[in-house]
Amino acid sequence: MSQFLDYFEGRQIDWRDGRPVWWTLVPIRYQSDLLDATVAIPAELVSALASVPRLPLLWLAVGGRGIRSAVVHDFAYQFGYWLLNGDRLPVDRARADAVFYESLLADPLSGAGRARAYEMWAGVRVGGRGVWHDRAARSPVLNPEWTRDWGVIGA
Repeated sequence: MSQFLDYFEGRQIDWRDGRPVWWTLVPIRYQSDLLDATVAIPAELVSALASVPRLPLLWLAVGGRGIRSAVVHDFAYQFGYWLLNGDRLPVDRARADAVFYESLLADPLSGAGRARAYEMWAGVRVGGRGVWHDRAARSPVLNPEWTRDWGVIGA
């Protein structure tokens, strides 16, 4: 059964492009049925979380939902892989988005039922292409030490 094994703890550290920027304080692990594995996101990831466009109706519908799912998704979008038992699992955009959807449904704290999870998944499918292809530029800005030490796959 897919599930989060940890709670989100974070601190807002910045404000960029009209959105808050967060720093995770503890690791987050997500056990995924789709991957048949547990993804581990280390503490100290810098993330915009679920950065929903600030259109009023869209923000009211999905803003502030799926924080833990957003952390798992952002890690894949920044680095092109997930960490599984210390090893890197390269991930493509479609799989990252599918695990995002799965995790929204699996997380009782996400605030996203099936319809909202689908809307959020559709949003990353439509709006995420540019972000996915811009990893080489975004990762060093958000997580410079990790990018230097771990690298970015497929960027």
